Amino acid sequence: MCGICGSLGNDPSALRSVRDRLAHRGPDDRSLFSSGSFVLGMTRLAILDPESGQQPFTSADGQVRAICNGEIYNWRELRQELESRGHRFHTRCDCEILPAAWQEWGPELAGRLNGMFALAIHDAATDSLYLARDRCGQKPLYYCREGGFHFASEVKALQALGLAREPDPTQLASWLSLRYLPEPATLFRGLTTLPAAHWMTVSAGGDIHLQRYWEAGKNPAPSQETRSRSPLDELDHFARSAVELALHAEVPLAAYLSGGVDSALLAHYLRELGAEVTTVSLGFGAASDETAAAQATADHLGLLHEPTFLRPESLRELPRVVAQMDRPVGDALILAFDELARHTAALGCRVALGGEGPDEHFAGYSFQKAFLLAQKLGPCGRPLAATAIAGLPTGLLDRFARFPASLGPEGRAKTARYLRDFGKASFFQQATGLHTLFAAEDLTRFLHPDLRALQQPHPLAAYEPARRDFSALLALQYRHWLPDWSLIRQDKNAMAHSLEYRAPFLDHRLIDFALAQAGKGRPRPDKALWRELAARHLPRSLTQRPKQPFYLPLEQPAWRAELLRLAREHLAPSELAKTGWLNAKAIEPLFSATTFLPLKQLAALLILQIWLLSFSPQS
Repeated sequence: MCGICGSLGNDPSALRSVRDRLAHRGPDDRSLFSSGSFVLGMTRLAILDPESGQQPFTSADGQVRAICNGEIYNWRELRQELESRGHRFHTRCDCEILPAAWQEWGPELAGRLNGMFALAIHDAATDSLYLARDRCGQKPLYYCREGGFHFASEVKALQALGLAREPDPTQLASWLSLRYLPEPATLFRGLTTLPAAHWMTVSAGGDIHLQRYWEAGKNPAPSQETRSRSPLDELDHFARSAVELALHAEVPLAAYLSGGVDSALLAHYLRELGAEVTTVSLGFGAASDETAAAQATADHLGLLHEPTFLRPESLRELPRVVAQMDRPVGDALILAFDELARHTAALGCRVALGGEGPDEHFAGYSFQKAFLLAQKLGPCGRPLAATAIAGLPTGLLDRFARFPASLGPEGRAKTARYLRDFGKASFFQQATGLHTLFAAEDLTRFLHPDLRALQQPHPLAAYEPARRDFSALLALQYRHWLPDWSLIRQDKNAMAHSLEYRAPFLDHRLIDFALAQAGKGRPRPDKALWRELAARHLPRSLTQRPKQPFYLPLEQPAWRAELLRLAREHLAPSELAKTGWLNAKAIEPLFSATTFLPLKQLAALLILQIWLLSFSPQS
């Protein structure tokens, strides 16, 4: 795990401040060097071969140099293949294979890697730079073409060069629609992400070429190894293999554990594989607190368990956590990921493993089930269902949504509107309509009047798959939800505490298998096949618990009081005037909110305003 950076130019001193702003991502070592027309830098968090794994790695002929942030899980397999072709290696470090891999496979090497990575390779023969990012976007990489070409693992690092200093108000409505902005946009002018599952080449003249090398839902199931097995046996094989590959480390390990089947299965495989891990969980002291269930899982598996807790006063940490996130994610739950990482690092662990992925692969979210329901109801049934839901007691709707807090009248109206408008909605609206927090009219109401005419269309508004089916819904998640909502919260908060976070179930073989299954016959939401796998390995008491959302109980009096105190401080008209993005009159009624969804709106606007104040040119 590292931080990496680079520029088109030959003055290393200009990049030193960029590299130094990545020190938290790699406190153990750092380097800065010229390579042809480029300058590259890195900071290292030593996980494998601490003594000999310094970067850059250089090819035997000195022509190719590589730096990498992340882990190449299948490095042993690739190393054996490269050794059979005459290459020799001298360390136990996964990234040492990269120069030789480039010489053998060129740009196609990214498609051969299994892992989480953002990497840079310079080839002296062509004086060109190759950048690549893992399939799901677990590791970040930003670039800017202002004054040449510059890239780094974090926005704050590039700001050391005076770049990416200006937020982009034309994307505000797009951000509000989901409370994050899908890549490659970043909410900074002139700053772009290298999208997940892409590689890029940069010439000495600054010309770039961008290429996608993998796309969810477009690949056959990787069943050649297991052709005679049942789907459940295949799933077991791929899940266990994914965890086994992600275990390579020479430092203490931890596993994040909740009360759900995803983390329980992860812990089972870790135990089965003989890994020495400490399990960690986080609680809130609320109805959704799963620390007791996590403890039960750890006890069953014989694993040490170390819980930690957030309390209402933890909300005071929002300014610090928003700043370390780089890009705004409008959910106060970012505090939970920060606390998990802080606690895990304090236990002496350098690597944490978590259970992200199965909810996306196997449809574990309520909005996925609602999409299926809306399609099944058809154009005649949807208006009838919308009318019925509009008159439902909110308690019945809460039961369907499996949410510990009441969704209130706002949630009821939102669900009815989703069904009523489904037939005339774009595919993107159908796919995201129930996990948007702000209605269409809110997207202008909360904007400062001066910005309303400037808004650009949402980056994914025109996205249209070949077929509007369940498989397309699942595949779309890998374009935005996973990298820009889920994984960014883990990476930025873990690396702020010099902790490497791994998500084994994001193995592309598991994704390809799951999405191929989704395209066969009748869709099976609610993680049906995944739950069958859990039942194979774990007792019923651990696998039959209803799915609980991971959320902050903002509707509880003590949490609400602390949220309102912070909101009145940062969303006061005088503070809003400093940034000029939000409408004070529209926000004022939210200070009287008592139900969950309006309080989440308030928290999202608070986070956006804190981010604007943190990253504005004047800050």
